[in-house]
Amino acid sequence: MSRSSLETSTFFSQMEEFGFFDTVEEHLPDEFTIIYEIARILEDTSHAIARSLAPIMELNDPSTTDAGTEHIVVPHVPEAKEYEADLITSVSEVRYVYPAQFLLPETVFLRKLAERSLWMPRPKQPRNFRYQSESDRFAPDDRKQKVYILFDTSNSMQHHYRIHLAKAIIYLFLRQNQRELGTIFFRTFDLHVGELLTARDIPSYEHLISTVMHIKAIGNGTSLQKALQTAIDDIAHESQLSNAQILVVTDGVAHIDLEHLQRQLGQHITVNTVKIGSARLAVDSVVVEGMVASSNAPEAIRIRDLFKQKRDFESQLNATTGKMRQDSLRAQINHVQGQIDLQTSRYGAVLAEHYGDEIRKLSTVYVNVDDIAPEEMFSLPEQKVAELENLADSLIEALRTERQVEDIKRAALLYDHLVLLMRYNKIDAQRFKEASEELERMLDHILNKPSSSSDDMPISELERAQLRNMLDSGTIGKRMSLALLLRIFWLKIVRAWRTRRQLRSFRSLRGTLPVRRSRR
Repeated sequence: MSRSSLETSTFFSQMEEFGFFDTVEEHLPDEFTIIYEIARILEDTSHAIARSLAPIMELNDPSTTDAGTEHIVVPHVPEAKEYEADLITSVSEVRYVYPAQFLLPETVFLRKLAERSLWMPRPKQPRNFRYQSESDRFAPDDRKQKVYILFDTSNSMQHHYRIHLAKAIIYLFLRQNQRELGTIFFRTFDLHVGELLTARDIPSYEHLISTVMHIKAIGNGTSLQKALQTAIDDIAHESQLSNAQILVVTDGVAHIDLEHLQRQLGQHITVNTVKIGSARLAVDSVVVEGMVASSNAPEAIRIRDLFKQKRDFESQLNATTGKMRQDSLRAQINHVQGQIDLQTSRYGAVLAEHYGDEIRKLSTVYVNVDDIAPEEMFSLPEQKVAELENLADSLIEALRTERQVEDIKRAALLYDHLVLLMRYNKIDAQRFKEASEELERMLDHILNKPSSSSDDMPISELERAQLRNMLDSGTIGKRMSLALLLRIFWLKIVRAWRTRRQLRSFRSLRGTLPVRRSRR
């Protein structure tokens, strides 16, 4: 196996895009390598989920683009003409000259008129500047499409690997449309709305993808109304966001004030939505009461009017002393209460059918995808299984000849992924187990039995003891923590860098290199 297989591996290159090599944290998202497998499914255009997501992956409405010709985006040009100052060419144009020239003395004005030296605004053809579309990289431009992404981080996103699917969707959307994207805006939301993140250049674009990959579902509730209102307010106050497209990725069904948001969006802001899973919002008596009190629907207004009639009759009953009048008022109260119960029951049935589904009506493009079964995600073709085995063999060979920190991190990453695959892929589990055990033995050897090479980075005895405990069992159920392993490797790099910096400083002061004590 050659080192080129490691450098050209799609698995490692995609993990590098996700930012898992550059951003080493103590607590990485659980089972984060699943995103690679989901992205593999979504990139397969023949897969049912990929076909259902196709409309949302298009930055512009596919129906407005001729598929047989190259689509070139032209910025909006106002209908008003453009003008430039120019001298008149005939006496008949004197009525168009700039008004200030009429204040000149009559003799001077007539002489300038005769010389055709009076100035007038002359209309000219507007110039349209098309943005450069030759590059496939992300190159923000105010004339390109702006996208505002709202990402659901409610606790329910942890179920059925929904947050991993959402991350894969966002990743592929950004990658497939990076050529046409202008500035990207991003917020998370659950019960609260997260801070605004922006991507205006290549570094911030790559950082945004890494940030999305590291998101965890930790919130309670889904405040979609607040998230959409925040996005609309941001768009209203940011000139770069004019004519923006809002992309919502969520698994929840949340009630929103449809009419209010439609007015806020206007004609220039569109909303596209990806809903993951088949959850529905339960409608109980509390929900119905709240909607009766706040909704402007005709049914709710009718019920409020009935409640007002009932209160009026009850007030009259309290002020009446005659028995016949009291009996009549009680009969009217009972009748109105029957009407309230009937109307409330009908309104509840309507809410049960449509409540929480307003986002579908608000969206220009609405896609509902089912949860992906783990068995489907990890059912790999023979080519992929062989590729993972070859990667493991290449890493073992590379680590036996030279111990580069990058290869150690790759080995830890691949080991974690193989253990994850074994959980659901029973067909290829034995092959994955053999490869993972080889990687585990090599990592154990590196951490517990370091070579005497001067290039090895030292780690403390406490760190060795911790890793020995994690690697001791060698079983799937008690495997090492990848997050802690990567953290320790990062600490080793930082310690070695500080040591080398101290050596350089000492050399610059003394002109000699100090002798390092051997570690015992």
